[in-house]
Amino acid sequence: MWYSKHSWLKVFTPVSWILRRVVEYRRARYKSDTNRAWKASVPVCVVGNITVGGTGKTPLVIWLCEWLTRRGIKVGIVSRGYGGKASQYPMMVSQQSLCRDVGEENVLLRRRTGVPIVVDPNRVRATQFLIDNHSIDLIIADDGLQHYKLARDIEISVLDGARGVGNGLQLPFGPLREPKSRLQDVQWLVVKGEPSCNDLPTSVMHLEPVEFVNVSNNSVLSIHEFRGQQAGQLRAIAAIGNPSSFQNTLDQIQIQARVKPFRDHHHFRTDELKHNGSVIIVTEKDAQKIRELPIDTSHFWYLKVNVKFNEDMDEFLTSLFYKHGINVKART
Repeated sequence: MWYSKHSWLKVFTPVSWILRRVVEYRRARYKSDTNRAWKASVPVCVVGNITVGGTGKTPLVIWLCEWLTRRGIKVGIVSRGYGGKASQYPMMVSQQSLCRDVGEENVLLRRRTGVPIVVDPNRVRATQFLIDNHSIDLIIADDGLQHYKLARDIEISVLDGARGVGNGLQLPFGPLREPKSRLQDVQWLVVKGEPSCNDLPTSVMHLEPVEFVNVSNNSVLSIHEFRGQQAGQLRAIAAIGNPSSFQNTLDQIQIQARVKPFRDHHHFRTDELKHNGSVIIVTEKDAQKIRELPIDTSHFWYLKVNVKFNEDMDEFLTSLFYKHGINVKART
Protein backbone atom coordinates (compact mmCIF):
# COMPACT_ATOMS: atom_id res chain seq x y z
CA MET A 1 0.00 0.00 0.00
CA TRP A 2 2.93 2.34 0.67
CA TYR A 3 3.95 2.16 -2.98
CA SER A 4 0.50 2.01 -4.59
CA LYS A 5 -2.11 4.68 -5.15
CA HIS A 6 -4.06 4.09 -1.94
CA SER A 7 -5.26 7.64 -1.38
CA TRP A 8 -6.98 6.75 1.90
CA LEU A 9 -3.54 6.61 3.55
CA LYS A 10 -3.31 10.37 3.02
CA VAL A 11 -5.68 10.81 5.97
CA PHE A 12 -2.66 9.98 8.14
CA THR A 13 -0.60 12.84 6.73
CA PRO A 14 -0.96 14.99 9.89
CA VAL A 15 0.23 12.08 12.10
CA SER A 16 3.06 11.34 9.67
CA TRP A 17 4.07 15.00 9.84
CA ILE A 18 4.30 14.76 13.65
CA LEU A 19 6.44 11.63 13.40
CA ARG A 20 8.64 13.39 10.87
CA ARG A 21 9.18 16.27 13.30
CA VAL A 22 10.17 13.81 16.05
CA VAL A 23 12.73 12.15 13.73
CA GLU A 24 14.11 15.54 12.64
CA TYR A 25 14.37 16.71 16.26
CA ARG A 26 16.30 13.58 17.23
CA ARG A 27 18.76 14.06 14.36
CA ALA A 28 19.13 17.78 15.14
CA ARG A 29 20.09 17.00 18.75
CA TYR A 30 22.97 14.80 17.60
CA LYS A 31 24.11 17.35 15.03
CA SER A 32 24.10 20.20 17.55
CA ASP A 33 25.96 18.27 20.26
CA THR A 34 28.93 16.33 18.89
CA ASN A 35 29.49 14.73 22.30
CA ARG A 36 26.29 12.73 21.88
CA ALA A 37 27.87 10.60 19.16
CA TRP A 38 30.88 8.34 19.75
CA LYS A 39 33.79 8.98 17.38
CA ALA A 40 35.84 5.96 16.28
CA SER A 41 39.62 6.12 15.86
CA VAL A 42 39.26 5.20 12.17
CA PRO A 43 36.91 6.65 9.53
CA VAL A 44 33.37 5.28 9.50
CA CYS A 45 31.28 4.99 6.33
CA VAL A 46 27.58 4.37 6.85
CA VAL A 47 25.59 2.61 4.12
CA GLY A 48 21.84 2.73 4.68
CA ASN A 49 18.52 3.95 3.38
CA ILE A 50 15.66 6.19 4.37
CA THR A 51 13.05 3.66 3.26
CA VAL A 52 12.25 0.20 4.57
CA GLY A 53 14.16 -2.60 2.85
CA GLY A 54 14.56 -3.81 -0.71
CA THR A 55 16.88 -1.13 -2.10
CA GLY A 56 19.94 -3.21 -3.00
CA LYS A 57 22.02 -2.11 -0.02
CA THR A 58 23.70 -5.48 0.58
CA PRO A 59 24.98 -5.87 -3.02
CA LEU A 60 26.33 -2.32 -2.82
CA VAL A 61 28.18 -3.09 0.43
CA ILE A 62 29.73 -6.13 -1.27
CA TRP A 63 30.76 -4.04 -4.28
CA LEU A 64 32.19 -1.29 -2.06
CA CYS A 65 34.21 -3.75 0.05
CA GLU A 66 35.66 -5.30 -3.09
CA TRP A 67 36.44 -1.87 -4.59
CA LEU A 68 38.26 -0.74 -1.45
CA THR A 69 40.09 -4.04 -0.87
CA ARG A 70 41.49 -3.99 -4.41
CA ARG A 71 42.97 -0.61 -3.58
CA GLY A 72 44.77 -1.71 -0.45
CA ILE A 73 42.21 -0.56 2.15
CA LYS A 74 41.59 -2.86 5.12
CA VAL A 75 37.82 -2.83 5.54
CA GLY A 76 35.68 -4.05 8.43
CA ILE A 77 31.89 -4.17 8.75
CA VAL A 78 29.67 -3.59 11.77
CA SER A 79 26.03 -4.59 11.69
CA ARG A 80 23.04 -4.87 13.98
CA GLY A 81 22.62 -8.49 12.88
CA TYR A 82 18.96 -8.19 11.97
CA GLY A 83 17.28 -11.58 11.51
CA GLY A 84 19.61 -13.30 13.98
CA LYS A 85 19.85 -13.60 17.73
CA ALA A 86 23.33 -14.38 19.01
CA SER A 87 24.00 -15.93 22.39
CA GLN A 88 26.32 -13.03 23.22
CA TYR A 89 27.44 -9.71 21.79
CA PRO A 90 29.59 -8.50 20.20
CA MET A 91 29.97 -11.51 17.90
CA MET A 92 32.46 -12.00 15.09
CA VAL A 93 31.03 -13.46 11.90
CA SER A 94 33.00 -16.42 10.56
CA GLN A 95 32.62 -18.75 7.60
CA GLN A 96 30.88 -21.14 10.00
CA SER A 97 28.43 -18.60 11.44
CA LEU A 98 24.72 -19.42 11.25
CA CYS A 99 21.96 -17.14 10.02
CA ARG A 100 19.97 -17.68 13.19
CA ASP A 101 22.86 -16.15 15.15
CA VAL A 102 24.11 -13.28 12.98
CA GLY A 103 21.45 -12.82 10.27
CA GLU A 104 21.54 -14.05 6.69
CA GLU A 105 22.85 -10.77 5.28
CA ASN A 106 26.00 -10.99 7.39
CA VAL A 107 26.58 -14.63 6.45
CA LEU A 108 26.31 -13.53 2.82
CA LEU A 109 28.62 -10.55 3.33
CA ARG A 110 31.24 -12.76 4.97
CA ARG A 111 31.10 -15.34 2.18
CA ARG A 112 31.33 -12.76 -0.59
CA THR A 113 33.85 -10.29 0.87
CA GLY A 114 35.94 -12.17 3.43
CA VAL A 115 36.34 -9.00 5.49
CA PRO A 116 35.98 -9.06 9.31
CA ILE A 117 32.38 -8.47 10.42
CA VAL A 118 31.05 -7.84 13.92
CA VAL A 119 27.35 -7.94 14.80
CA ASP A 120 25.89 -6.20 17.81
CA PRO A 121 22.71 -4.16 18.31
CA ASN A 122 25.06 -1.68 19.98
CA ARG A 123 27.04 -0.51 16.95
CA VAL A 124 29.39 1.60 19.07
CA ARG A 125 30.41 -1.51 21.00
CA ALA A 126 30.71 -3.47 17.74
CA THR A 127 32.96 -0.80 16.24
CA GLN A 128 35.27 -0.68 19.26
CA PHE A 129 35.48 -4.48 19.31
CA LEU A 130 36.39 -4.55 15.62
CA ILE A 131 39.11 -1.92 16.08
CA ASP A 132 40.53 -3.71 19.13
CA ASN A 133 40.77 -7.08 17.39
CA HIS A 134 41.67 -6.25 13.78
CA SER A 135 43.90 -3.89 11.85
CA ILE A 136 41.30 -1.74 10.10
CA ASP A 137 41.62 1.34 7.87
CA LEU A 138 37.89 1.93 7.36
CA ILE A 139 34.68 0.66 8.94
CA ILE A 140 31.47 0.24 6.99
CA ALA A 141 28.39 0.49 9.20
CA ASP A 142 25.82 -1.59 7.38
CA ASP A 143 22.27 -0.22 7.61
CA GLY A 144 23.27 2.34 10.22
CA LEU A 145 22.03 5.61 8.71
CA GLN A 146 19.64 6.25 11.62
CA HIS A 147 22.02 4.99 14.34
CA TYR A 148 23.26 8.43 15.36
CA LYS A 149 25.12 7.28 18.48
CA LEU A 150 27.89 6.21 16.09
CA ALA A 151 29.56 9.22 14.49
CA ARG A 152 30.21 8.87 10.80
CA ASP A 153 32.54 10.48 8.27
CA ILE A 154 30.73 9.42 5.10
CA GLU A 155 27.06 8.66 4.54
CA ILE A 156 25.83 6.62 1.59
CA SER A 157 22.12 6.16 1.02
CA VAL A 158 20.53 3.64 -1.35
CA LEU A 159 17.12 4.15 -2.96
CA ASP A 160 15.03 1.95 -5.22
CA GLY A 161 14.58 3.86 -8.45
CA ALA A 162 11.22 2.32 -9.37
CA ARG A 163 9.56 2.70 -5.97
CA GLY A 164 11.27 5.90 -4.83
CA VAL A 165 9.88 7.16 -1.54
CA GLY A 166 6.41 5.72 -2.14
CA ASN A 167 3.60 7.86 -0.75
CA GLY A 168 6.13 10.06 1.04
CA LEU A 169 4.77 9.33 4.53
CA GLN A 170 6.68 8.30 7.64
CA LEU A 171 6.41 4.86 9.16
CA PRO A 172 4.00 3.20 9.77
CA PHE A 173 1.80 4.98 7.22
CA GLY A 174 4.49 5.04 4.56
CA PRO A 175 7.94 3.55 3.91
CA LEU A 176 10.04 6.47 5.16
CA ARG A 177 12.33 6.10 8.17
CA GLU A 178 13.36 9.72 7.68
CA PRO A 179 11.99 12.50 5.46
CA LYS A 180 13.13 12.73 1.85
CA SER A 181 15.03 15.92 2.67
CA ARG A 182 17.49 13.73 4.60
CA LEU A 183 18.97 12.65 1.25
CA GLN A 184 20.38 16.15 0.76
CA ASP A 185 22.82 15.53 3.63
CA VAL A 186 24.43 12.30 2.42
CA GLN A 187 27.71 12.30 0.52
CA TRP A 188 26.61 9.71 -2.04
CA LEU A 189 23.10 8.79 -3.15
CA VAL A 190 22.88 5.54 -5.09
CA VAL A 191 19.72 4.58 -6.94
CA LYS A 192 19.02 0.98 -7.94
CA GLY A 193 17.65 1.08 -11.46
CA GLU A 194 16.71 4.18 -13.37
CA PRO A 195 15.21 6.77 -11.00
CA SER A 196 11.56 7.69 -11.40
CA CYS A 197 12.40 11.28 -10.44
CA ASN A 198 15.59 13.23 -11.04
CA ASP A 199 15.45 16.03 -8.48
CA LEU A 200 18.51 14.76 -6.57
CA PRO A 201 22.02 14.04 -7.88
CA THR A 202 22.46 10.29 -8.03
CA SER A 203 24.61 7.44 -9.23
CA VAL A 204 22.58 4.74 -10.94
CA MET A 205 23.47 1.12 -10.23
CA HIS A 206 22.01 -2.05 -11.66
CA LEU A 207 21.97 -5.57 -10.26
CA GLU A 208 23.46 -7.60 -13.08
CA PRO A 209 22.58 -11.33 -13.12
CA VAL A 210 25.80 -13.33 -13.35
CA GLU A 211 25.13 -17.06 -12.95
CA PHE A 212 23.14 -19.71 -11.12
CA VAL A 213 24.75 -21.51 -8.18
CA ASN A 214 23.51 -24.74 -6.64
CA VAL A 215 22.78 -24.35 -2.95
CA SER A 216 23.90 -27.90 -2.12
CA ASN A 217 27.23 -28.26 -3.91
CA ASN A 218 28.03 -24.74 -5.22
CA SER A 219 28.18 -25.97 -8.82
CA VAL A 220 27.72 -23.16 -11.32
CA LEU A 221 25.65 -22.80 -14.47
CA SER A 222 25.64 -19.81 -16.75
CA ILE A 223 22.25 -18.25 -17.30
CA HIS A 224 22.16 -19.75 -20.80
CA GLU A 225 23.11 -23.20 -19.47
CA PHE A 226 20.50 -22.98 -16.72
CA ARG A 227 17.76 -22.14 -19.20
CA GLY A 228 18.76 -25.18 -21.26
CA GLN A 229 19.29 -27.74 -18.49
CA GLN A 230 16.56 -26.67 -16.08
CA ALA A 231 13.75 -26.19 -18.56
CA GLY A 232 11.30 -28.28 -16.57
CA GLN A 233 8.99 -27.13 -13.80
CA LEU A 234 10.46 -24.04 -12.14
CA ARG A 235 9.40 -22.28 -8.97
CA ALA A 236 10.84 -19.25 -7.22
CA ILE A 237 10.63 -17.86 -3.70
CA ALA A 238 11.95 -14.67 -2.16
CA ALA A 239 12.02 -13.44 1.43
CA ILE A 240 13.49 -10.02 0.72
CA GLY A 241 12.33 -6.45 1.13
CA ASN A 242 11.10 -6.16 -2.47
CA PRO A 243 10.25 -9.59 -3.95
CA SER A 244 8.88 -7.98 -7.12
CA SER A 245 12.41 -6.86 -8.00
CA PHE A 246 13.49 -10.52 -8.02
CA GLN A 247 10.57 -11.31 -10.30
CA ASN A 248 11.63 -8.52 -12.64
CA THR A 249 15.17 -9.91 -12.76
CA LEU A 250 13.95 -13.41 -13.61
CA ASP A 251 11.73 -11.97 -16.34
CA GLN A 252 14.68 -9.99 -17.67
CA ILE A 253 16.76 -13.14 -18.19
CA GLN A 254 13.76 -15.08 -19.55
CA ILE A 255 13.36 -17.52 -16.66
CA GLN A 256 9.77 -18.73 -16.59
CA ALA A 257 9.07 -18.87 -12.88
CA ARG A 258 6.63 -16.99 -10.70
CA VAL A 259 8.02 -15.71 -7.41
CA LYS A 260 6.20 -16.62 -4.21
CA PRO A 261 6.90 -13.77 -1.79
CA PHE A 262 7.58 -14.06 1.93
CA ARG A 263 8.21 -11.29 4.40
CA ASP A 264 11.75 -9.95 4.61
CA HIS A 265 14.07 -12.10 6.78
CA HIS A 266 11.47 -14.88 6.95
CA HIS A 267 12.78 -18.06 8.57
CA PHE A 268 11.61 -20.83 6.27
CA ARG A 269 9.96 -23.96 7.58
CA THR A 270 10.80 -27.22 5.87
CA ASP A 271 7.18 -27.71 4.76
CA GLU A 272 7.36 -24.39 2.87
CA LEU A 273 10.24 -25.69 0.76
CA LYS A 274 8.90 -28.99 -0.59
CA HIS A 275 10.03 -29.14 -4.20
CA ASN A 276 7.83 -32.00 -5.48
CA GLY A 277 10.24 -32.62 -8.32
CA SER A 278 10.57 -29.00 -9.35
CA VAL A 279 13.64 -26.76 -9.34
CA ILE A 280 13.35 -23.86 -6.91
CA ILE A 281 15.13 -20.57 -7.63
CA VAL A 282 15.99 -18.35 -4.68
CA THR A 283 17.93 -15.18 -3.96
CA GLU A 284 21.51 -15.43 -2.74
CA LYS A 285 20.39 -13.96 0.56
CA ASP A 286 17.74 -16.65 1.08
CA ALA A 287 20.17 -19.37 0.04
CA GLN A 288 22.18 -18.73 3.21
CA LYS A 289 19.21 -19.76 5.37
CA ILE A 290 18.10 -22.66 3.18
CA ARG A 291 21.50 -24.41 3.19
CA GLU A 292 21.30 -24.61 7.00
CA LEU A 293 18.00 -26.52 7.02
CA PRO A 294 17.84 -30.33 7.40
CA ILE A 295 16.52 -30.87 3.86
CA ASP A 296 17.84 -31.94 0.47
CA THR A 297 18.97 -28.67 -1.08
CA SER A 298 20.13 -30.08 -4.40
CA HIS A 299 16.94 -28.80 -6.07
CA PHE A 300 17.66 -25.20 -5.01
CA TRP A 301 19.63 -22.74 -7.13
CA TYR A 302 20.34 -19.12 -6.32
CA LEU A 303 20.88 -16.34 -8.80
CA LYS A 304 24.14 -14.52 -8.17
CA VAL A 305 24.09 -10.81 -9.02
CA ASN A 306 26.78 -8.15 -9.13
CA VAL A 307 26.52 -4.38 -8.98
CA LYS A 308 27.18 -2.44 -12.16
CA PHE A 309 27.15 1.36 -12.45
CA ASN A 310 26.14 3.47 -15.43
CA GLU A 311 29.44 5.32 -15.15
CA ASP A 312 32.99 4.80 -13.89
CA MET A 313 32.96 5.56 -10.15
CA ASP A 314 36.73 5.42 -9.53
CA GLU A 315 37.49 9.13 -9.67
CA PHE A 316 34.46 10.13 -7.62
CA LEU A 317 35.08 7.57 -4.86
CA THR A 318 38.82 8.18 -4.76
CA SER A 319 38.12 11.87 -4.13
CA LEU A 320 35.34 11.15 -1.62
CA PHE A 321 37.47 8.87 0.54
CA TYR A 322 40.54 11.09 0.25
CA LYS A 323 38.57 13.99 1.76
CA HIS A 324 38.00 11.83 4.83
CA GLY A 325 41.54 10.58 5.33
CA ILE A 326 41.43 7.42 3.21
CA ASN A 327 44.01 7.46 0.44
CA VAL A 328 43.00 4.66 -1.94
CA LYS A 329 45.55 3.36 -4.39
CA ALA A 330 45.03 3.37 -8.13
CA ARG A 331 43.62 0.10 -9.40
CA THR A 332 46.28 -2.23 -10.77
